[in-house]
Amino acid sequence: MKKLLDQSLRPLVIYTLIVLIVSIPVYFLIINWIWENELDKHHYAIREKLEKRLTSLDLPDSAVGDMITVLDKVQPGFSFNEAVAPSPDSTYTLIRFDTFMNDREQFRCLMTDIRVNGKLLRVLIETNMEEIDETILAIAAVTIFFFILLLAGFVYLNRRTAIRVWQPFYETLAGLHAFRLEGGKTMKLPVSKVTEFTDLNQSLDRLMEASLASYKQQKEFTENASHELQTPLAIVKSKLDLLLQSRSLDQSQMQILDDAYQAINRVTRINKNLLLLAKIEHAQFDEQQNISISGLLAELTTQFADRFESGGIHYKEHVGEIIVPSNPMLLEILLTNLLVNAVRYTPGGGSVSVHLDQRELTFSNTGASPLHEQNLFRRFAQASPEHAGSGLGLAIAHEICERYGWQIHYRFEGGFHHFTVSF
Repeated sequence: MKKLLDQSLRPLVIYTLIVLIVSIPVYFLIINWIWENELDKHHYAIREKLEKRLTSLDLPDSAVGDMITVLDKVQPGFSFNEAVAPSPDSTYTLIRFDTFMNDREQFRCLMTDIRVNGKLLRVLIETNMEEIDETILAIAAVTIFFFILLLAGFVYLNRRTAIRVWQPFYETLAGLHAFRLEGGKTMKLPVSKVTEFTDLNQSLDRLMEASLASYKQQKEFTENASHELQTPLAIVKSKLDLLLQSRSLDQSQMQILDDAYQAINRVTRINKNLLLLAKIEHAQFDEQQNISISGLLAELTTQFADRFESGGIHYKEHVGEIIVPSNPMLLEILLTNLLVNAVRYTPGGGSVSVHLDQRELTFSNTGASPLHEQNLFRRFAQASPEHAGSGLGLAIAHEICERYGWQIHYRFEGGFHHFTVSF
């Protein structure tokens, strides 16, 4: 996942780097062109000065020849040769070994003609261009420095400005993270001068109010229906108990009554679980204690010993010591539901194991195929068609974990179902 600010900043940074990379050869070409043009102008100026000064001295031909010979030998960058006929001027760049610098150097050259005392001379004027590379490198380094400085300042200012502009959005997001339907009230969203954020907050306010109203209606219906069903269910169950004790019933009638009795027991369990869910959602289990999970597990496994034995299930545990603050009843319900779930989905002769460390509690049991993960923690949803149930046990476990901010997840690995609670 990437942050919104990074999404908008990344193309700008990439574009700036591309411009920087492209600008380096462009700088080189432009500076090189400027240097060559300036050196060419400088060479022509030298040619004009040289021709005028040699002519203005009004020396005899022998003295002019001696002076040219001296200049040709001692003046770097000059070469004189007599010419028979005039030739066009020529400007070019040459790389050659320089005896004075004792290294290969780059030169800008002008080949031109001058007349001194009526004599035509072919003159070669050279200027070392080695300083051009150093100039280009210096300019490139300074350019890169200011590009980086500009980019860093742009990134810094963009982040400062963006954080200030987007602050109401982040406050709204934090409010939504903290919002819980079971809290029964909407979150107070921040006031913003930005029209889009104001519209967003108004829409979220309406959405939260509608969700809370729908949630309250649903909870009230579930709680009221479950509460109202308790009495008629208890009456039906007591009447069935009386009929089952009657001696005037034949075998088929007894079977019908037993089926009805089992069905009413199942409805009673569902009703109790729905009431429990409603109470958890209403935060009616506020009392908390520091409870030892290992001690509570020891009590539960003792109660399940008969079920392990009757199902031929091998039970083992690796339990450390961990204390968690929670409601004793809710923690017992969580552990019981997970243990019941492990026993329910374990075939005869299989194994159930519990592993507890400082951070996680894992219930593992033998299985042939993975459960339907999308249905595991949904109410009245079946995780496997092979095992019937109300579909509320894991939903209650999930609701308890949500209540305390714990994480519960499932995986199927190595022929075992694993339900893990991370504290």
